[in-house]
Amino acid sequence: MEDNYYDLKTDIHKIRSNFPVLTRGIYLISNSLGAVPSGTRDRLNEFMQKWETEGVAAWSTEWWDLARETGNKLADFLGASDDEITMMTNATLCHWVALSTQFKKKKQNKKRIVMTSMDFPSIINAATKIAEFMDWTVDIIEGKGHVGIDTEQIIDRIKDDTLFVATSHVYFKSAYIQDIRTIAAYAREKGAYTLIDGYHAPGVIPVELHSSGVDFYVGGCLKWLCGGPGTAFLYVRPELSSQVQPKLTGWFAHSSPFSFSLDMDYTKGSYRFMSGTPPIPCLYTALAGLEEINKVGISQIRDKSIQMTGTIIKMAKKRGFTSFTPENNTLRAGAVSLNIPFAFQIKQCLDRRKIQVDFRKGENNEADVIRIGPHFYNTEDEIKDFFSAVDEILSSGEYRKYPEYFSSVT
Repeated sequence: MEDNYYDLKTDIHKIRSNFPVLTRGIYLISNSLGAVPSGTRDRLNEFMQKWETEGVAAWSTEWWDLARETGNKLADFLGASDDEITMMTNATLCHWVALSTQFKKKKQNKKRIVMTSMDFPSIINAATKIAEFMDWTVDIIEGKGHVGIDTEQIIDRIKDDTLFVATSHVYFKSAYIQDIRTIAAYAREKGAYTLIDGYHAPGVIPVELHSSGVDFYVGGCLKWLCGGPGTAFLYVRPELSSQVQPKLTGWFAHSSPFSFSLDMDYTKGSYRFMSGTPPIPCLYTALAGLEEINKVGISQIRDKSIQMTGTIIKMAKKRGFTSFTPENNTLRAGAVSLNIPFAFQIKQCLDRRKIQVDFRKGENNEADVIRIGPHFYNTEDEIKDFFSAVDEILSSGEYRKYPEYFSSVT
């Protein structure tokens, strides 16, 4: 549902004024962390005022239902219905909860999880450890340097013994969009569940959860939804929700939480998949981000994203830089990964110029990449300024001031 009232062509200056970080440099890294809206401070002040004036009573007046309210706001935006999205702290926890719905005491024939080498490492690590615990097998499809995994490759690996197909909606390094609808349909024919990591999709490409047919969908407000950390979420297909019982659980998931019963009687709806007390301040920041996104609407955001990422690819080509991101608009999400020479050193030079982009070291003989993630609040001039800076850094030899690589948090 879109209730937008900003026009990205005529209101861009007004929109940019709502994001303070844009006054401090060029921010092209929303693929890692969305810019914070100025309204977030007001939302956090609401939280503080509640705590200061009401104390523990804030739970009954607002906080207890805030996770449900936030999930419902997301549902409006993602083609789901009320009480179908559970707010959690991070995507790894979401995956654990989803996978734990199949922790059976008795032996089962389905024991294989299909994944790809292009999925986010934290998710692969979690699935691998769970598989060790459950005597399952993780079947990883190798990407071998390609920007994406062909849908047919994934379908070919879904067999009668497949329990989960756990892959990405958008691959984090290349921004390749996977055909999750086709995967979900085939997986269901084989009696397998789909667990889709959509962390790089909501807020930059349209997501229609009901029509996608996926069983579990994990996302977050950290990046393109401008909601900050601690704002991950889990969607469970409504027809499935009441049938499964997550083993990674807690008192919020109980039908009568204040009975403090030792017997687990699961509640219905989104709270069925919760565990312990949610991070209340993070829910306020998630709502602030959604407010800004809804002022623009996903249709406008997607159109502008295609335009800006297309410009990045064209300008890179003129300089002889190759891209690790699809040129096809229908396959490309919100970021572009470029194989720029001396990528790590250039990243350090850009930081000094207050141009924020992302660096990822290549694995398995892949080249290092600089990821550029423009969002609806960025401009074409900022993209041009980014490339002008890279040109200057290369021509002047400034990059030689920095070592080839050292580990850092970005």
